[in-house]
Amino acid sequence: MSVERVHRLLRLIMVLQGGAARSAADLAATLGVSRRTVFRDLNLLEEAGIPCFHERGRGYRIARSFFLPPINLTVSEAMGLMLLGKRAEAQPTGPFAGSALSGVSKLIAALPGPMREACGDLLAGVSVDVRGQVATDDEADHFATAQRCIDEGRACRLAYSPPIDREPIEAVVHPYALHFAGRAWYLFAYSESHDEVRVFKLARVVEFSPLKRRFDRPSRFTIGDKVGNAWQLIPEGREYDVELEFTRKVATNVTEVRWHPTQKHGLMPDGRCRMTFRVDGLAEIAWWVCGYAGQVKVIKPAALRKRVLEMHREAIE
Repeated sequence: MSVERVHRLLRLIMVLQGGAARSAADLAATLGVSRRTVFRDLNLLEEAGIPCFHERGRGYRIARSFFLPPINLTVSEAMGLMLLGKRAEAQPTGPFAGSALSGVSKLIAALPGPMREACGDLLAGVSVDVRGQVATDDEADHFATAQRCIDEGRACRLAYSPPIDREPIEAVVHPYALHFAGRAWYLFAYSESHDEVRVFKLARVVEFSPLKRRFDRPSRFTIGDKVGNAWQLIPEGREYDVELEFTRKVATNVTEVRWHPTQKHGLMPDGRCRMTFRVDGLAEIAWWVCGYAGQVKVIKPAALRKRVLEMHREAIE
């Protein structure tokens, strides 16, 4: 490859990283070459693994997440990154765990020697336990595919194994967003088969195949609007004022965690705790309440008290 072409490719990368998508004609004029040469250079970048793609009606650009500009880290920022790296090392099959470790290693290597040694000494006494996390190689692969499809606005064919039905279902979806909740990653995507936005747990995805056709993501879509006041992920269309009373044995432990954005709580003189929530749906919070078994009393609503009682009776049987 000639030096001239290397310089042109580097300039093309800089232009495509500039922010706004650029048309082929615009790129040709900027680089002083023909449109045909621009297309050849774009193909070469794609073959080299640089995610360059075309946005319908806008032009070409490089995926925003591919390159990062140089940054200067403070001691606390370096410590935070090293701690995240330690967590990624403890969960090597998580999404982008290998990339995270590689990135953190590069950042650490760029730190001044004294700062690097000081941070390493401080973290020597820190350990991370990630038991209970859902992490598989397939989930990590699906995460990377989903993220790129979201960025490029690319439709996908999905094979999904529901938690109850044994046979996987297939659907063409428009990936909108990835969301971490509880202990796993979830994909929010519009399903053409169901004509609505559905939630797919990445750990249950059997196959994830990008398609050539594109879609336009709704500009007003947000995870918050979809989840609403659900306890975790799935709203049921009706909100309830929930009031719980925890025994002294678990009161302090319960109040140390922010379980829900609407949470309010207070300790009583005898050490018990009253906690209230405003939640959409009772199914998810009922499972959580049952986890505290004899250490919690449902004050209201009656529908939640009845559901928890039925779940305990089923457990006894």
